[in-house]
Amino acid sequence: MNAPFLSQIEAAAVTWEVPALAAGLSVGGAVRTGAVGCEPDTVFRVASITKPLTATLVLGLLELEATTGIWPDDVRIRHLLSHTSGYDCECGDLARFGAADDALAGVVAELPGVRRFLGVEQAWSYANSGYWLAGHLAAEHAGETFEDALAARVLRPAGLEATSFGEPELEGSGRDASAGTYPRARRPSGGLVSNVPDLLRFGVWHLARPESALLRVPHGRPVGGVYGLGLFGERVGASEVWGHGGSYGGFQSSLLIVPDRDAVFVGLTSSSTGRHALRELEDVFFEQVLGARRRVPETVELPDGLLESYAGSYVCSDGRYEVAVAGGELVATFDDGVFAARPIGERTFEITEGDRIRDRFDFPLAGFGRFGSRLAMRVA
Repeated sequence: MNAPFLSQIEAAAVTWEVPALAAGLSVGGAVRTGAVGCEPDTVFRVASITKPLTATLVLGLLELEATTGIWPDDVRIRHLLSHTSGYDCECGDLARFGAADDALAGVVAELPGVRRFLGVEQAWSYANSGYWLAGHLAAEHAGETFEDALAARVLRPAGLEATSFGEPELEGSGRDASAGTYPRARRPSGGLVSNVPDLLRFGVWHLARPESALLRVPHGRPVGGVYGLGLFGERVGASEVWGHGGSYGGFQSSLLIVPDRDAVFVGLTSSSTGRHALRELEDVFFEQVLGARRRVPETVELPDGLLESYAGSYVCSDGRYEVAVAGGELVATFDDGVFAARPIGERTFEITEGDRIRDRFDFPLAGFGRFGSRLAMRVA
């Protein structure tokens, strides 16, 4: 990797107190990697970067318009992969299903009891539950475990040598750090470990396969962009950028793909604050490859009455969120603190301080807020 980019990695790691950070990019087949606090090929937990790999597996085995047999027939496979089913995200601590081959089937048997907020496509809401169901159905169709199906149809064809459902080579750190094995029943939504060279290979393989374009068709609208099948989409400069981040157990990760530049970026960190360091490196990548950075939205003026209409208590399976108006600003309480936010749209707010700086939340429908990409119902 060239010296200027390596110095950017070092600076981002120092600024955000990240113990280990590995990053790399591939542009037109030319690959560069670098790392601070570890080797470039160190294996990290990559969490939800698992989703585009799961979506690739499902796309090769199941029809997108097929029903699930578990949730009502209006919910199709494409709704599971695009987070547009209307169902809640979580189903308790999945470690209770153990580590045997039937763990995924165990959680799927409980999915009929998961709360349904809305009908299909009424609002985009991140739902790990849909990925557990999609992974289970794909494994059933393949006649093998989810892990074996993913290895045979995605990991090995893509040439991924270090990617598995094993353990990372270092520990996560920060407020989200946790010890112990990742629950097997959660694996389709976020169980993989990997390294920078493997994820760069996956990005290149994804771009080389015509059928991968189906993953990049928008199906839902999260805050600040679109979502296809296992991939977030946004526009940077004149180009479409697709990818996915990961967050679990004190690890933060990023995979970005720019189809019209044949470019891939990967960043992996061992810290809960790593996403901020990665955002800085992503903008360096964008500037080098696209000649542009992410647009910084302007603050908009909203009437006091509108702010007051968003105040209240919101609940989902991930927790409870309190929203209030203080000093003419909207203030949101998460499990890790209270954060002021500025309006960047009539219904959309961006946090301006603390560990959640630049995170966004919004109010897509009356009676609902969306925090951390999860829909939450107003209860007070």
